[in-house]
Amino acid sequence: MTVKEKVFFFWGAMDVIGVIFYSIDAFKLMGALWASSGGNLAVIIFMMIANGINGILTGVFYLIYLLTPLTLVLSAWLFFKKSRYAIRFAMAQEIVRIISLRYSVTLFPLATAGLGMKGATVTLSMLVLSEIIKTGSLVYVIKKQ
Repeated sequence: MTVKEKVFFFWGAMDVIGVIFYSIDAFKLMGALWASSGGNLAVIIFMMIANGINGILTGVFYLIYLLTPLTLVLSAWLFFKKSRYAIRFAMAQEIVRIISLRYSVTLFPLATAGLGMKGATVTLSMLVLSEIIKTGSLVYVIKKQ
């Protein structure tokens, strides 16, 4: 197994675990409303138009939050297929991950919770470390090609 295949498998697995965690969190937070509001794009558009700049920011964040699991599924599929577009898509997805505060290394939140570490500093530090690891490993694969 080459380094590229190992890196692709790792990030594909992290995306699959991320989809699972995302789904569990969404159902915990919003219950049955998550499924019904997830498909109602009209509500998001209305929220963006009716409330000015605050509504636009809220609507964009909500839209990103709803689209995140779809991008994770697509990213995992691209990594497992060893697609040449996997790295480009993952790099573009980094913006969405940072806005929605979703770790690339999905095991970091479990580790911090298990160790009893709390606080915004720990969360942001782990988010930044997670994204540095992902970006660094993908840049390494690009340079090895």
